[in-house]
Amino acid sequence: MKNKFITIFLIFLFNISSFNVAITDEFTFEVTDLEIIENGTIYKGNNRGKITTNNQIELISDNFEYLKVINSLEANGNVEVRDIRNDIIINANKIFYLKNEEKIYTIGKTLINVSNKYNIEGSDFTFLKNEMILSSNRKATITDNILNIYKLDQFQYSINQEILKGKNTNFTRNEKENKVDRYFFETAFFNLKENTFIGKDFKGNFHKTLFDNKENDPRFTAVSGNGDEYNTYYNKGVFTTCKKTDKCPPWKMSASKIHHDKTKKEIIYKNAWLELYDFPVAYFPKFFHPDPSVKRRSGLLRPERADHTNLGESFYMPYFLVISDDKDLTIKPRFFNDNKYILHNEYRQLTRNSLTMIDSSILYGYKANRKDKDSTRSHFFANSKIDLGLEKYLKSSLQINYEKASNDYYLRVFDFLRSPLLIGKENDVLESSINLILDHKNYDFTSSVSMYETLSGPNSDRFQYVLPSYNFSKNFNLEEIKGSFNFNSSGSHSIKETNISSSSVSNDLSFSAYSTTWDSGLNGKFEAFVKNINTMSDKNVKYKTTPQSEAMTAYSYNVTMPFRKNNENSINTLSPKLSFRFSPHEMKNNSGADRRINIDNVFTTNRLGLGDSFETGESLTLGLGFVKEKVSTQNQITKIEEYFNFKLATVLRFNEEKFIPVNSTIDKKTSNIFGRANFKPNEITSLGYNFSLTDDMGKLEYNSINLAFNFDNFSTNFKYLEERGIIGRANVVSNTTSYNFNEENSIIFKTRRNRLLNLTEYYDLVYEYKNDCLIADIKYRKDYYSSGIIVPKEELFFSITIVPFYTYSPDKMILKKDRID
Repeated sequence: MKNKFITIFLIFLFNISSFNVAITDEFTFEVTDLEIIENGTIYKGNNRGKITTNNQIELISDNFEYLKVINSLEANGNVEVRDIRNDIIINANKIFYLKNEEKIYTIGKTLINVSNKYNIEGSDFTFLKNEMILSSNRKATITDNILNIYKLDQFQYSINQEILKGKNTNFTRNEKENKVDRYFFETAFFNLKENTFIGKDFKGNFHKTLFDNKENDPRFTAVSGNGDEYNTYYNKGVFTTCKKTDKCPPWKMSASKIHHDKTKKEIIYKNAWLELYDFPVAYFPKFFHPDPSVKRRSGLLRPERADHTNLGESFYMPYFLVISDDKDLTIKPRFFNDNKYILHNEYRQLTRNSLTMIDSSILYGYKANRKDKDSTRSHFFANSKIDLGLEKYLKSSLQINYEKASNDYYLRVFDFLRSPLLIGKENDVLESSINLILDHKNYDFTSSVSMYETLSGPNSDRFQYVLPSYNFSKNFNLEEIKGSFNFNSSGSHSIKETNISSSSVSNDLSFSAYSTTWDSGLNGKFEAFVKNINTMSDKNVKYKTTPQSEAMTAYSYNVTMPFRKNNENSINTLSPKLSFRFSPHEMKNNSGADRRINIDNVFTTNRLGLGDSFETGESLTLGLGFVKEKVSTQNQITKIEEYFNFKLATVLRFNEEKFIPVNSTIDKKTSNIFGRANFKPNEITSLGYNFSLTDDMGKLEYNSINLAFNFDNFSTNFKYLEERGIIGRANVVSNTTSYNFNEENSIIFKTRRNRLLNLTEYYDLVYEYKNDCLIADIKYRKDYYSSGIIVPKEELFFSITIVPFYTYSPDKMILKKDRID
């Protein structure tokens, strides 16, 4: 009875006390609820407790069971194991710890942290403490402290040596600026301490923006590979940038060896074949391109082979040279098959406040015809944009531009001289200038000195100088006046044809009153203009040789009265419009100036675009506009589409004005009738018509018809233009027709015929196959244009562009070529 009482007392004491019990020399239990059964061979703990070992292992769990006979521990519920000596933390729901063998097994989902360098997530791990090896036969993810990620179907990790062995490993390398590359190995060994690896059956996916095309999927595969922090080597590799599909890629580069040099930042291929749809077409003993991290580096750019009608075959091999952080140079030599060659260079320098570009070339060995003695041609273009950074201005900059060519036809004949400084140039007028631009919150100011050279005519007529010119503009309001003011002052001194000079300063003040709308719907607006012109010239018939100052004014009043009728399925708007203009001052003689008036500009303020005069006399501009819009409602969404619009206008005067440009027709008492009609009966058809009709309605002096038809993948557009009488002399018909067979295949045909000359100016027929990584073109062109040494040509052209590396033109046939001797 006494012994039973003692047992009951001890059990009660165990349940109300916290114990620190050393069961053996190896385990110490810190628990609040400990049950000892089976003659002291089994220890059970509840209500969460802590267990420590003699080798600096700490284990915390909700429940545990210790088997003393085999010296093993089973822990369940929010288990955390800390290897203090090796800085390893294991979190799992259930673990087994075999103390004699120093093995720890986890059951179910497990999270492991190794020295704050690697986070490992998976299930059913084995940790061999004596060997310091961590492994699992289930899927696991390892993330290091720089966010590189390893996803493995099974792995073994040697913690001390930091060697990782895995099967079916997906490795994601985190690059700067959120650019990520992904690699796959069927089997691989990674030495994480030395940043080396070796593996087989490799696949690599670069980030999609590697070549600035989001549609690309740049990737390569290899039989095996190995590498370190500085170099990676792959055996029997294949590379392509084409979008991933179920079909073979349009192109790929197969190589016996692929070397990724991370120091030089380039990927190098040896014994490489370019394959188009698995068919080998070109062999490269060595080929390379920049690696994903490269933004700017020296190296060869995409080469090109071409054939030019007047110049013959050529080979183009550009080289990009990084001179320093803020300077680079593109060297673009082009070699022809008849011993002529061009050295073309493009230099750039970018600083914190400026950008300078120089584009130059020199041609050797070219003669336009048999009489041509000079075999050298050249050009030199330079442009600098300097941010002055003046504090009082929103923008303050200085632009310096210089353009020079040694020959009138050089830039037109050698039209392939592509450069940012040549884009958009007409190639028949060169401009050199210095421009100052100042933008203030209250005004704008520009000033410049310029020289223009026309690449035609005698030397005495080709140069024009503007030394200097300026423009000042300011908008302002006055509280007591309901409207807005604009003041503009501009001036220039120009010299042309060697000795004809003129100077002018113009000061303009304009006032635009706020619009007034009456209850009837009538809308009126008043405008007033004041101009002061100061001129002087030498041998210029337009201005006097002595200083002359003039002041002139002009006034206008515009009235509109729109009428609208809303029907269930349409909105009809009729808009009569009237503009009265008056200037009591005589204007400069601009009768010979080319000024076209049409329905789009007849109501604008300065419809003649004159800087030295107002449109003299009184005029009344009458106009009428009509718009019909279709209204449809579907799924509670109302859609309004223009169905038909029509505009008419004419100008009436009390007197004819002999100094107004004649071809404007508004110099007469009754001008031409200007009009336009647009008709869009459905989504696939549209018709536009512009015209200028004589006041007696007896003659159309301008006709322009535009008919477009778009249905599914087919589109065609016909244009007809006719000018006659005082407006001009032209009669041209053109057509553009295209058909898209699918997303990748299309054909387009263009032609234009000059009916005055009874001559077809050109035919263009282009078939194009295009996807995200390959473009193939077959082009047929025949033109009849000739000017100087530029001759008519007929040619068939075939090209393939491998995006982003190479453009290859293996076959271009000159079907017919004339020569000017």
